[in-house]
Amino acid sequence: MKKTLVALAAIASVSAFAQTTVSITGNLDFAGARFGGTMSGQKGTTFTTGNGTASTSAINFTATEDIGGGSKITAFYGLDPRTLSNDGLSSTNVNGSTTTGANSVTVTGLGRHEAYIQASGDFGSLKVGAPNAMGLDANGMGNPLGTGIGSGYAANSNTLVNRSIVTRYSRSARFDSPVMNGFSAHLLFAPGGDQANLDAGTAIATYGAFQFPNARRATEVALRYSNGPVNVMAVNIRGAAMTNVAGYYSVTNELSLTSLVAATNYNTVAANYKLGDTTIYTQMGSGGSINVPKVAASIASDKLSRYGVKHTMGAVDLSVNYTKVQTAAAGVASDIHTVTGFNGTYNLSKTSAVYLGYENYNSGTVGVVTNTTSGTRTITSLGLRKSF
Repeated sequence: MKKTLVALAAIASVSAFAQTTVSITGNLDFAGARFGGTMSGQKGTTFTTGNGTASTSAINFTATEDIGGGSKITAFYGLDPRTLSNDGLSSTNVNGSTTTGANSVTVTGLGRHEAYIQASGDFGSLKVGAPNAMGLDANGMGNPLGTGIGSGYAANSNTLVNRSIVTRYSRSARFDSPVMNGFSAHLLFAPGGDQANLDAGTAIATYGAFQFPNARRATEVALRYSNGPVNVMAVNIRGAAMTNVAGYYSVTNELSLTSLVAATNYNTVAANYKLGDTTIYTQMGSGGSINVPKVAASIASDKLSRYGVKHTMGAVDLSVNYTKVQTAAAGVASDIHTVTGFNGTYNLSKTSAVYLGYENYNSGTVGVVTNTTSGTRTITSLGLRKSF
């Protein structure tokens, strides 16, 4: 009898766990890339999983449980393998604490991509954590190259599309409505924080940390329509005004205790239309840049225009894209940043592909030896990607 009860308990335990489905998916993209142009610090040849690839590398863990009534609870965690140190030849910059730039310090370990817990059902879905933002969805709808080489999403940090579009917000919640006649509504809210420094007004050697870091409060509202060959999405992105510096300590040094960041408001519309084997893409946007905060007197204003085409011939996908971002601040002449991109992909299977990518980035300014963001930069890459 005792053995029977133990067996029944084991079966019940297995049945309980069987309701949860766990999967590992992802994508790994490596490319040999050659960098050229007049931009300082942007020349040479390398193998990369970052700038120069056609897609984002990620390792995703998903656990989904059906709780009945058509509702599900899902836990999702995405890892970023691109932050792994290259090899034994890599070295950490001894001045890493004071230098800037994405590669000033060698990073080891895995970074984080999208991560959230989700409740979904007939009501739609609610994600809490760090879900992708709707601005990123519009970016994918408005160009054939996603965030990869030639897309203009992040040719250099905060210089093109990602000046005004945020990939995701930590500590945020996103609601997606059910689709009705092709229409769906979307809302994202990141409460942020704007606490004054704990030791403000004094010269301090150490700082007391907040419970959670200061960050701009952000709201995104979107309306999407998808029906057959037509996809359209409109997104409004708002960043709240902020008095104190972002971060756990709200200071950049002992005497700089305030930020005085002005509120921003940005609107973008993206669309694509599929006609046979050809898809046409476009995206427009205008307003204040949430990722380049300014005081009200010098608020940055951006204008985005983007056009792209993708054509499929059997196993071959050919894509071209042009992105222009015009930036301006009060009393400052406009800068025009442009990216022209091309990607030719040969699909070896449903999950593997080899590609040739090209990008020409023009910052709209003359190259300066001491500046790694002025001048022009070209990237030519040959890559291989595998999804799973």
